[in-house]
Amino acid sequence: MEVFKLTKPIMVNGEEVKELPYDFENMSAKDKIDVGKEMKAAGVPMSVAEIDSDYHFYLFAKAVSKANAAITTADVMRMSAKDADRAAALARNFFYLNSEE
Repeated sequence: MEVFKLTKPIMVNGEEVKELPYDFENMSAKDKIDVGKEMKAAGVPMSVAEIDSDYHFYLFAKAVSKANAAITTADVMRMSAKDADRAAALARNFFYLNSEE
């Protein structure tokens, strides 16, 4: 499990959080499908998965919840825009740029 250091802390369950654990390695196919459903339910349109930064951010939020179930997507959504871009890049790099195929 890895840790994402926030440049600006967020509040999670009444506590200030300066870093978020995340776990891409143990995400399942169902987790990725659930991300798409969560985006749809939130009214966020999804384009091509490989280039959709919103999808990448939601993947990161799911990876955070995978590492710590007490942290929700709503919690992760409170991070700064700068941190969100960095977090989305982590997901993009993991799922689409570091592929061996």
